[in-house]
Amino acid sequence: MPNIEYSKEAEEAKGLFYNKSFTVYVEGDDDVLFWSYLFKLAGVDAHIEDVGGNEEISKKIKDILDNNATFLVACDSDHSKFKSSTIEHERILKTYGYSIENSMYTSHNVEKAIINLAKKPKDLKEEIKIWMTNFSNSLYDLLAYDIANHVYDKGIQIFGNNCQRFLENGTSKEISNELVTDYITNIKDNFSTEEISYVKGLLSMSDIDLWFHLKGHFITHGVINLIQHHVKSISGSKCNITLDSLYALTIDCTSNWKNRIDIKTMVSKIEKLKQSV
Repeated sequence: MPNIEYSKEAEEAKGLFYNKSFTVYVEGDDDVLFWSYLFKLAGVDAHIEDVGGNEEISKKIKDILDNNATFLVACDSDHSKFKSSTIEHERILKTYGYSIENSMYTSHNVEKAIINLAKKPKDLKEEIKIWMTNFSNSLYDLLAYDIANHVYDKGIQIFGNNCQRFLENGTSKEISNELVTDYITNIKDNFSTEEISYVKGLLSMSDIDLWFHLKGHFITHGVINLIQHHVKSISGSKCNITLDSLYALTIDCTSNWKNRIDIKTMVSKIEKLKQSV
């Protein structure tokens, strides 16, 4: 059955139909709950609906830019902040980091997941923070190539959707420096020294932690291995974690949110939007 096409006016009125103040379109069903939490934190009553993919969300963004559509779009930032031609508009909201996963996989949420799965209390926040820092630092050079790939439109797959090929082994939670170096050796001829130096300069000027620059889907398998490692260490039993269960365990980002720069920044933008639109 073909998708029903709505007029711009109908799209704008959806929020009113659901007795909500705003209509917000997001890319996929994973994004709906994440942005729902943020809008609630900002005190904004919104109807949030996924459009089924990047191509459709791009159409919604075009409607805002070209036709002054009054609905909102909430989407991943990806590496757009490093590109001078990035689209900025008050009705286009973007994640603080690369994607929603960067804000979902916090030391608090990961610790809570481990405790729930191991069924025993354990203070792991500092250990998890150290792991996140080491994991990010191990990928610094690869990250520079990934950003350069985006900035200069090289069309080369750098990170991909899974970090497993860069881990020390299939169950490891640690990045193999040797595998990263070997991969960079294979792709570096596609980039000039000046391009990589320029991107590393951008990274050095960024006030955003490296963790938030990493591709969200890429880091997911590392987080799963980290959780499995600690659950086995605590309980003595191995646990299997699906993508759906990891999502359910980490999607709520509201805990202590006023002390989190990522959530506070996104909520602040929604609050300003409420006042200006």
